[in-house]
Amino acid sequence: MKKFLGLIVAVVLIISSTTINFGQMAVANAQSVDKADQYFLDFVLSDSTYEGNILYSYNPLYDSDLEQNGREYLFSIAEVNGYALMTEFKNGDAVYYEIEELFYGRQSPFSSCQGKPVFITHNVYLEYVNDQFVNIADGQVLDSATIEQLELKGFNYFGGTQATFTHSTETVTYATKSTSSYSIQYDLPDLDGAIGTSCANVAGAAIITYYDRFAINLLPNYEPMRTVFTTLKYKTGTEEVENLMLELNSLMLIGEPHEGTTFSEFQLGMQTYASQHGYTYSSTNMFTNDSFDFNKYKTAVESNKPVAVFLTNFSMLNNVIEGDGEDLISSGYCPVSHVVPGCGYMIDTYYDANNNVISTRTYLKVACGLIGYGIGYLNINGVSTISKAISINIS
Repeated sequence: MKKFLGLIVAVVLIISSTTINFGQMAVANAQSVDKADQYFLDFVLSDSTYEGNILYSYNPLYDSDLEQNGREYLFSIAEVNGYALMTEFKNGDAVYYEIEELFYGRQSPFSSCQGKPVFITHNVYLEYVNDQFVNIADGQVLDSATIEQLELKGFNYFGGTQATFTHSTETVTYATKSTSSYSIQYDLPDLDGAIGTSCANVAGAAIITYYDRFAINLLPNYEPMRTVFTTLKYKTGTEEVENLMLELNSLMLIGEPHEGTTFSEFQLGMQTYASQHGYTYSSTNMFTNDSFDFNKYKTAVESNKPVAVFLTNFSMLNNVIEGDGEDLISSGYCPVSHVVPGCGYMIDTYYDANNNVISTRTYLKVACGLIGYGIGYLNINGVSTISKAISINIS
């Protein structure tokens, strides 16, 4: 795998002699590059470590009303093929783009589509053919009630409840074990959602409250911490923070009222809030080559930058019971999408009698936003699906 140090040249379908620049990326044929293309190219630039020419084309994607709601990008960088699925959201004259998934070395799930490709929620790929909605994965025909439920779910992040968790255990046997960990000082505020808010609003409020320690009056006329005996702790359950969640819910809402929050809405709301209070919001992608990059995450939190983690399903660590050469790891799994801000990590490394590594378990320390877990550990060892992750800075 080559480091992405050189130029990427994009070659699209319409020939042009002009060139425009996006940071390190030189894009040829600029007359054919529209705003959606630019978003796609910027996303690839932030994600990829491949170098070489990029060639791409796209096909339209549709919603349940068979109106175009995005694009399927098919691309290659050097000799590596891939695809990306982009959705778009409209609010009046404004259009917001969002890459819902991007993979290298894989065929698009719509590659066998014979009808119109329909993409209305995460990880579900439909085609409209013979006046029916058909699941491409298994050929099942979906009725109107199911389509309505999928459309309602959309690409929003909702947040789980204790009722949605199922619990399981796994055992790791070892000779010796080492643990390394890190946490941003004082962690993050342990917040629960106010009525009428989503998990993204709670995660955003926790991050803003954290930065209010350094960015004076980011949360106006509020002191986020209090002293308990000799220890500083974040205030929780205050009227100011609940009002902040409600304000973020309003700022993050694009278009008609709906349940949950999309990634684009989260970004828009956070940027708008920071700007309105005299500060600049910026974020950095924590993915590399379509996968969550723990090293990027580790660098971010060790630099005291919280990371917003967007999940299509997730598992929280209940506990690790240590026995004689054996760990019993208990987790709670939730099939619902969620957003959590990360502030640290824990890595358990297991060794055999010859001091060879036999297993590693990595956990992200997060402000879960759910009663019962609070500040806890996200189990990312094959039991959580991270769709996006961004480190956040407000200055």
